[in-house]
Amino acid sequence: MQEKILSIDFGLRRVGVAVSDSLGLLAHDRDPLRYHSRNKLLEQLSVIIVDEDIKKIVIGLPLLMNGTEGEMAGLVREFGNHLAQKVDLPIVLWDERFTSVQAERLLGERGVSFSRNKSEVDRLAAVFILQSYLDHLKLQEKSEN
Repeated sequence: MQEKILSIDFGLRRVGVAVSDSLGLLAHDRDPLRYHSRNKLLEQLSVIIVDEDIKKIVIGLPLLMNGTEGEMAGLVREFGNHLAQKVDLPIVLWDERFTSVQAERLLGERGVSFSRNKSEVDRLAAVFILQSYLDHLKLQEKSEN
């Protein structure tokens, strides 16, 4: 049995979150978290970690299209460092370059205005981050066997 993984799509006002099933096959969305201070956000995440029995955290790293890191990637790394001081779990930074685009496209196909539903974009982006990470783990597992 796999261990449950939490993914985080970090934003300056909202954070998208998703949690894997216990088999490590599928990502399931959770309500995005709104926050006004880093400590409040860390508290909210700590509750999810305990309630969901999370064993690993994946944080989306917003690389620029050329693969380099911009200002937001630095903020994500800083957030990841603060989270690592609060929880004793492995934290993985995962390339999230196309997750928001995928989320906006999916919402557009559903006829939902993503400019009015930014929390839905955050929710779906967290799912896409986690699902791509879970798929990567499965491919890695197959190539090792």
